[in-house]
Amino acid sequence: MSNRTAIRLDDSAEDDLKYLVEIYGSQTAAIKAALVQLARRERLNAAMRDFVAATEAEGGPLTEAEMTAARSYFA
Repeated sequence: MSNRTAIRLDDSAEDDLKYLVEIYGSQTAAIKAALVQLARRERLNAAMRDFVAATEAEGGPLTEAEMTAARSYFA
């Protein structure tokens, strides 16, 4: 099923959309690509927060070296 969504953009967001349209060919394709990337980033951030919480629950706070390693794993 397909849904229609209307959004209001400020000038900066409108410029960003125009830029993405040049790359992706249409507003729809640009917005879909942006949503995919944003959702991917948020899922990775959530996975890292869960990983850190679980690891710290088992063995205490992570060192900075361990946090750096975790960041590289979830990049």
